[in-house]
Amino acid sequence: MSELSVTATTFHRLAAERRTVRAFLPDPVPQDVLERCLDSALCAPSSSNLQPWEFVIIRDPEIRREANTICFEQRGPQTAPMLIAIVTHRETHMRHSRYILDTLKERGILRKSQEKYWGKLMPLLYTQDPFGLLGCAKKAVSRIVSLFRPMANLQSLADLRVMTHKSTALAAATFMLALRSEGFDSCPMEGFDPWRARKLLNLPRGAEVCMFLAIGKRAETGIWWERILVPQEWTVREI
Repeated sequence: MSELSVTATTFHRLAAERRTVRAFLPDPVPQDVLERCLDSALCAPSSSNLQPWEFVIIRDPEIRREANTICFEQRGPQTAPMLIAIVTHRETHMRHSRYILDTLKERGILRKSQEKYWGKLMPLLYTQDPFGLLGCAKKAVSRIVSLFRPMANLQSLADLRVMTHKSTALAAATFMLALRSEGFDSCPMEGFDPWRARKLLNLPRGAEVCMFLAIGKRAETGIWWERILVPQEWTVREI
């Protein structure tokens, strides 16, 4: 068995210590801690590096009260000193693709393959119509081609939603681990009213809340029970 480095030992300890906390102390989250954790979250991997996420920090007391209601008055957001909505965006791909290309150009390393990838392929994958018909047609064409050779999924609207939520969830997971490294905890929540949440946050077309995240220092009653993990052989296999 290989010997663990200090870095590996620290990471595995943090992963084990991270728990979903449902009761928090009133201690505020310092701004510098928040900034460092957000910086780490933004380093998370994302599909085609398009980073389709937004962290909405809810500070307005009235909006916070309404957000608690939208989250069904769960104990986590009620007691946490800070609540964040982590949002997915399907309509930011053009802006982010252009930024990537401009940055590569400024660095003097822009290649034709990169121009083709972010300038042509990404709009093809992400472009949808309001009714999702274009996405269905693109997916059908790509599925037919895949019968004869490997072919990328040209993305229906449902596929696009899954892709943006997967990338955003990676950023959220990184953020939660970063919080734990700073001595703070979190409670990710999928249980909320998505329509009221979208209205409350005034989200544009193509945006929706992936999860709410209550954060702070855990109270003694914050952990409800010892962690229960299903056997590894149920979740891992080799072929």
